[in-house]
Amino acid sequence: MNNSDSGLLWRLQDVSLAGQTSPRLDRVSLTLSAGVTAIIGYSGAGKTSLLNLLATLEIPDGGSMEASTTVKARTGAFRLPTYWVPQSGGLWSHFRAEQHLEAVQAGGIGQNSSQSRESTDNWLARFDLSERRQAYPGQLSRGEQSRLSVARALAANPAVLLMDEPLAHVDPVRTPQYWRVIREHLATTGASLVFSTHEPAVAIQESDHVICLKNGSVTATGLTREIYHHPPSCEVARFLGPINWFAAADVAVWLGTESATAAEDVGLRPENIHLTDNKDGAFEILSFRFGGSYAETQLKHRASSQVRSIIHRPAGSAHYEGQTVGLEVIS
Repeated sequence: MNNSDSGLLWRLQDVSLAGQTSPRLDRVSLTLSAGVTAIIGYSGAGKTSLLNLLATLEIPDGGSMEASTTVKARTGAFRLPTYWVPQSGGLWSHFRAEQHLEAVQAGGIGQNSSQSRESTDNWLARFDLSERRQAYPGQLSRGEQSRLSVARALAANPAVLLMDEPLAHVDPVRTPQYWRVIREHLATTGASLVFSTHEPAVAIQESDHVICLKNGSVTATGLTREIYHHPPSCEVARFLGPINWFAAADVAVWLGTESATAAEDVGLRPENIHLTDNKDGAFEILSFRFGGSYAETQLKHRASSQVRSIIHRPAGSAHYEGQTVGLEVIS
């Protein structure tokens, strides 16, 4: 890659990776840019296989793959070009928690400088492992192991972090605080991150770019917010969370004639739909389920008796069965 490609990390062209019965990756063409990229898809979609290729743990069976100089070179700003965090965490069973951090920093295990000790103490504290510093991996919970593996990767200070479902075993209530640590590290160092996840909220909140995989093929790739707001299909839309997908033939019934000017499907996120209490409204509520940031309500179109569920922004007070409502689209 030449200097004009300095914002790119990898370029893949028609890359394939064989599997036992079907390809794990099937003619994948991608460019991965600097920043944060989420790889999302169902189990078996090829997320780990793609990360394995980027980490050079495997080589393609077909196609071409090239890493940019950003990944290849050891620059003064970073100690390593890449660092790999597998799903298992990849911890060393004979090292204590603090030794994992010492080993990837300048000087290695047993370093005595105050700066090195401070760095190790800092990472242990930020991932709530200070009281577990003398523990071996086998003495740590799965969540503690996940936190230690991420802390070690950040302490290694690579130009690009590759993480396969990081923090997957951490309590969901505590996960946001550790993602905040990762974000702060990336912002401070300018490092990039490519990670896989099953969680739409994590992909949306933590990534600049997203790659959607299914059966080893790329179904969509681009800016995360663009894919979120303007998905090319219902299936791709659902990779990034709940959506109301209206076939073109149903748009007039559910969204009104003003929304039916274009003969194409319409996808609306929960935050784009609001149900209004309206005795002359077009819909009757058959059931209502409150879900916090959004609600799922089964509606009957009064004129046609058609029924469907709508995922929408919840009202201040709960809706109820038998209530007549209107449906408002919020841009």
